[in-house]
Amino acid sequence: MKANFYIVCPSLVTTTTTGGYVFAGYGTFPGYVDKINPSTMTLVKTFTAPSGHNIVIALTSLSGYVFAGYSNSPGYVDKINPSTMSLVKTFTPPSGHNYVLSLTTLSGYIFAGYHTAPGRVDKISPSTMTLVKTFTAPSGHNYVFALTSLSGYVFASYSTPILLFGNRGEFANPGYVDKIDPSTMSLVKTFTAPPGHYLVETLTSLSGYVFAGYGTFTGYVDKISPSTMTLVKTFTSPTGHNAVHALTSLSGYLFAGYSTNPGYVDKINPTTMSLVKTFTPPAGHSYVTSLTTLSGYVFAGYATNPGYVDKISPSTMTLVKTFVAPSGHNFVSSLTTLDT
Repeated sequence: MKANFYIVCPSLVTTTTTGGYVFAGYGTFPGYVDKINPSTMTLVKTFTAPSGHNIVIALTSLSGYVFAGYSNSPGYVDKINPSTMSLVKTFTPPSGHNYVLSLTTLSGYIFAGYHTAPGRVDKISPSTMTLVKTFTAPSGHNYVFALTSLSGYVFASYSTPILLFGNRGEFANPGYVDKIDPSTMSLVKTFTAPPGHYLVETLTSLSGYVFAGYGTFTGYVDKISPSTMTLVKTFTSPTGHNAVHALTSLSGYLFAGYSTNPGYVDKINPTTMSLVKTFTPPAGHSYVTSLTTLSGYVFAGYATNPGYVDKISPSTMTLVKTFVAPSGHNFVSSLTTLDT
């Protein structure tokens, strides 16, 4: 299992796409967000975060704006104008809501998940950048590593610490995924993963199902029924494809990225939960931290120095072109898209 470098040593990059552009955020002091042309995979413009807004660990987009979350105490969220790459407004969370690990959107609101115990999720008004309401997870559901939305609900997953029984090395804490009512910000139901499926590091949705990826040896992806919050089927990755750190979907397929060297990306059939084809990146493109899609392509970000973003053909699972970040823009962390 990979080390959780984004917590212990959080030098990360986050990427998103908008109107034919890719936005990449970095684990730097202060945090940077680069606007990238995905056709040429070259830099367009950089956003430099305010002083104290360090380590861009999550990005999302809504209504023509980019939102960046920081691994800071408190956990700030910045609203960014993607045309000028300038700050519009900052959300400062309540006391104790530290280190944003994940962002998602639903019904015109931003949702931010924090590195807290128990885990917390804030519902944010994107126009005023103020708090609407907070969800506090059940006891033992700690560190909101991933958020996604589906059919009017928010889903939160946790990287709850691992407990060991003596010297036997048995994992006591299963992975949890909570279904949250975004109106009341209350728990609807919890999915408890099978034994050995711990550290839920990534979530996505496709065709009415939620998919959860785990930071385990071997890497697992669980297909979850969102109505019953029960397991439908599990994908078990090939040997050496360990620690699923990123998931996305495109054209009816799932794509899983691994925290491995090299950083593999698997194309998965979500019906059979079986492997279709694997992308093996160029040498030095290690530890996939983020995936997104734009205009029929998959984009993968890596925990590298400098930060790389690969544009991948999903049909052939081959490299199209690579973006190499400017000097000092190191380690890519999360991806999203925005239409303008």
